[in-house]
Amino acid sequence: MVGDGHRLAGTPLCVAQDEAGVPPGVWKGRGLAVLGLTAGDVVTERQAELLLGEGRHPDGDRIERERLEAGDDPATALRATVPGRPIEHNRSPKTGKAKERTPWLAMDLVFRAPSRAHIAWALGDDEIRLVLELCQDSARDKTLAWLEDEVAQIRWGSGGRHRKPIRDGLIVVVFRPYESRAAESKPLLHDHAVVSIRARRPDGTWGNLSADTMLAHIVVADTLYTCTS
Repeated sequence: MVGDGHRLAGTPLCVAQDEAGVPPGVWKGRGLAVLGLTAGDVVTERQAELLLGEGRHPDGDRIERERLEAGDDPATALRATVPGRPIEHNRSPKTGKAKERTPWLAMDLVFRAPSRAHIAWALGDDEIRLVLELCQDSARDKTLAWLEDEVAQIRWGSGGRHRKPIRDGLIVVVFRPYESRAAESKPLLHDHAVVSIRARRPDGTWGNLSADTMLAHIVVADTLYTCTS
């Protein structure tokens, strides 16, 4: 979220992003509409924490507060902020402990510009960089739209045996660092599109994306992005 910059404890995300010289993350995906969010809006630190860290609605704090004011008990108000199953759902009924694994709440799709493009971006003037960044935006968004329309499936039932196309679209947060993660950071035009696993089934209920369906088409997605960029 801050590129490869380091953020001291207590430093607001927006300040850390400004110091690192990277733009803030923005929302993408047609699945935003059902959450009351708009594509292109800036993602706040709390929104990212709620969705990607806790599996809750990005504006869960507001929803919880409104439900409490309406008279709901705390547990009911908190549950209203969770689309789908809470992280705690996997707790063992015998021991009360969650499964020994980190909850999977998102997948990171990396859109890295072809070598000639990011070299031209690194060495070119402001006009060249702007054009290449617009091409990057277009290729990335077209690829995400293809994944929404043709690939993404929602799963439910034991072992995810039931699968159908998602109802609305994907919920995505896009971050753009300007450097690689090599030991000696080098200019590199690329985006991290962090896709939330939360999506709606055809009947409108919430569930989790089928990860294997997405991964089975990742090479095709990469080819589409490369040919479009």
